Amino acid sequence: MRKLYKGNKGKQNPNRNFLLIGTDDEVAKLRAELDGQGISPQIQSVLPDAFSDSLHELENVVAVYCASGAVKSIDLSVLSRFCQENKAELYFCIPELAVFQKNMHVENVGFLSFLSPLDEPLSHWWNRMTKRLFDLLLSGFFLTFLFPFIYIFAAVIIKHRSAGPVFSVVRKAGLGGKSFGQLSFRTDGLPVESILKKTVLQFSPQLLNVFFGSMSVVGIVAKTTDEEQTFSEYMKPGLVKCQFCKNADVWYTQNWSLWLDIKIIVKMLLNKNKIV
Repeated sequence: MRKLYKGNKGKQNPNRNFLLIGTDDEVAKLRAELDGQGISPQIQSVLPDAFSDSLHELENVVAVYCASGAVKSIDLSVLSRFCQENKAELYFCIPELAVFQKNMHVENVGFLSFLSPLDEPLSHWWNRMTKRLFDLLLSGFFLTFLFPFIYIFAAVIIKHRSAGPVFSVVRKAGLGGKSFGQLSFRTDGLPVESILKKTVLQFSPQLLNVFFGSMSVVGIVAKTTDEEQTFSEYMKPGLVKCQFCKNADVWYTQNWSLWLDIKIIVKMLLNKNKIV
């Protein structure tokens, strides 16, 4: 989008028009998104019902964005021909399909073509083994060399403030919906400025969950036992979650790799594991 707006020489060209086919709300969302990225092109908007009658009025259109609601109500052959004649890029804004990204393949049945998602990486046993070994190495190193000191420090703070267990346990739904106890340091009664509440140290006991297999170092958001997780039968809840994009759990599940796990951990340590 930025390249279309600036052109080949990298200079902003407000004469390049973007056409959005959609409702007023959809136009407002796109304009707000562009403004947030420092892009302010000329936007022409057309309601789906008026699309065919408005084509002769459109000029200098370099990109057409068809909102998801408009896909069902306009003549797509007319839209495609308009883009070809004007050498305009054509995009379909369908958030539900964005989570698939490149993980799609085409299957032909006679003269019909169907899109379907590819198998997620962790459906293969060698990828599950790789991820499990990675979890064991990281959690084992931490539990052996660092966690004993953190536990003593946390236990002294917690016991000094109140009587009770050092750990708190919350029931969560893990792989296959199986219930497990998610660990963390108990912080009831501790002041807001306590280091256990202000840092990730509170959740470091979850590396015990990782070591014993109910969680992964990097994974999806843990569900409560009465919530249903339907998009993956192979991905465990994670101590660290991907936050690179919207629909991050689904995107991460479909794009998993060992390198992606390392990248997420590094960005978490740099405080950059977030939507940008």
